[in-house]
Amino acid sequence: MHYQGSKVPLSEKNSGFKSAGMPMRSPWGSRYATVTSRREKKEESKFSFRMFVPDSKPETKSVGTHYAFYRPGATAGTATFPETGTGFKNVFGNRNTSENPSSSREGKWQTPSLSGDILKFLRWSSVVVLLVLAGWWGKQRVMDALQDSSNLKLSKVMVEGAHYLTQDEILKTANLTAGDGMFQVDLKDLNQKLQKMSWVDQVFIERRLPSSILISIRERKPVALLDNGSLYGVDKDGRILSPSDALLNQDLPLISGVSFNADAVGTTQTAQILKPALDFFSFMAKKDDVLAHDVSEVNLSEPESLKVTFINGTQVTFNTTVSDTDLKRMALVLGDLNEKGKKASTMDFRYRDMAFVRTR
Repeated sequence: MHYQGSKVPLSEKNSGFKSAGMPMRSPWGSRYATVTSRREKKEESKFSFRMFVPDSKPETKSVGTHYAFYRPGATAGTATFPETGTGFKNVFGNRNTSENPSSSREGKWQTPSLSGDILKFLRWSSVVVLLVLAGWWGKQRVMDALQDSSNLKLSKVMVEGAHYLTQDEILKTANLTAGDGMFQVDLKDLNQKLQKMSWVDQVFIERRLPSSILISIRERKPVALLDNGSLYGVDKDGRILSPSDALLNQDLPLISGVSFNADAVGTTQTAQILKPALDFFSFMAKKDDVLAHDVSEVNLSEPESLKVTFINGTQVTFNTTVSDTDLKRMALVLGDLNEKGKKASTMDFRYRDMAFVRTR
């Protein structure tokens, strides 16, 4: 029995199938469940459908450029179509609804909350802090145990690398006591004490278990001697180094005519005063290393001048800044004197166009 062109209540449809002696099934196969008579009565006022004979065309209602079909048995209610321009009413729920686009987008693109990431970060931070505290506590316990150990007592201090400083001077400054716990010795504090010694450039301290400490010294290198009643050393930076017996055995030029106080030792307070002599030593070493070794003394007693004494006793006076021209002029004068069989006693090159020479 076929129905076409008009809506027929489900009650009639079901009765028609029953009257024909046919089982009640969905026209689209077993995908759709059999409708019970109880549900038919309950939904009778809500459901209707259309069935078409093969030669007929489905009746559609144009909504703009959209078309929709009512599928019997596939929807939960009657398909209703809005007026043109108002869009479709979704008959499948809110999944693809267009009734409230803003609310749909808000639900779909809602910004995720950061509370989960923050809690995760706080948890990991707490774990890291606990691990650090546990490590520090464990280290303190181990250090306490080592300090209390009766077998780890200081009995020997070794010193290496010292030349201008004596071992007694280093040990006196270090102030270490035999019998102290090996781990009770503060190596950082010991390092700072030794760094205050004027000759010390770098110091390395090593704890050698079970009972020794090694102190390795790198001393500063003197480039000249400084006469101030006692013989001091001077490094390339103009730092004054304390008197040392080892300086007496060094073949170094002497700087004279400069006085300083005791608190200047170990510092560069007089570096500006010593700069003309230090620059002269550096200049001579670059230009003529052999002649540089012949320099015996540089006197800075007169301002704006250098009085240089060579090992042969000749005294040459320069301006505070010595140039290549000064050295060439000195070489010409000495060469001329040698040809004449004479030796210079004093020479003065502070004047541009002349040189004053005294022979002996």
